[in-house]
Amino acid sequence: MNADHAYFIGNTHTVCQDYAISQVVDGGAYAIVSDGCSSSPDVDFGARALALSAKRTLAKGGSDCLPDLFGKITIDNLRNLETTFPLHPQALDATLLVAWIKDKQFKVHMFGDGVFFHKTSTTLRIVHVDFESNTPAYLSYYLDPMRMKRYEDTVFGSKRVVDINMYLAGGQEPRDMIEVEEFVKPFDPVSFSGIVDPDDVIGVCSDGINSFKKGDGSDINWENQIREFIDFKSTVGVFVQRRLGFLKRQWQKNLTTHYDDISMATIIA
Repeated sequence: MNADHAYFIGNTHTVCQDYAISQVVDGGAYAIVSDGCSSSPDVDFGARALALSAKRTLAKGGSDCLPDLFGKITIDNLRNLETTFPLHPQALDATLLVAWIKDKQFKVHMFGDGVFFHKTSTTLRIVHVDFESNTPAYLSYYLDPMRMKRYEDTVFGSKRVVDINMYLAGGQEPRDMIEVEEFVKPFDPVSFSGIVDPDDVIGVCSDGINSFKKGDGSDINWENQIREFIDFKSTVGVFVQRRLGFLKRQWQKNLTTHYDDISMATIIA
């Protein structure tokens, strides 16, 4: 088993507001990504704090919690953060994607937008979450009832969950794709679990995957981009950093850009 992560600043940002961590622990492993809201102050610090708080939730038995409880414990751990550090009250406006493997099973909780992926020897599953209003439901709202009510009263639309399953042919080209689209309330939990086999790839990626553009300004499909991200030639050592480092050099050659920060954390079972 191995785990690794990486994150890069977007070309329109002056500070990277994404953060990712991963680790193999006690026969299992976790992969965590947090993406700070670009319009909220101090979220570079907040995203790191939220990811580390999720790590602590897992360490204290949170892997057995239902997603709602996991999220509320994780954000409540940070309730007094702005009294300890001179941070803006909205510093914790960040998404949180948490995946882990334990006892040959995986679980993932997705609080906000982003992508989960699970690749086996014959299949690839990708779950993409976004919001019709482009305004994610952050865990931080649980710390401020007034902000929560304002969000619920003024933000329109639902959370969209697109679940794509495809069969990989011998050359790893997808076919027989099944796509299921579901709309849920913004704060409804998005959580999955399943069985993992040796060498399965499990991971999470921030919504920066939606921000890639070719040199001519045309968009790059996020689904194809994810497949590029996880096309690991080797899974030893810092395999995510190595893969994204290679892709970054290719992007520079091809004039490919991503205006948003991008982060990914991955586990090899």
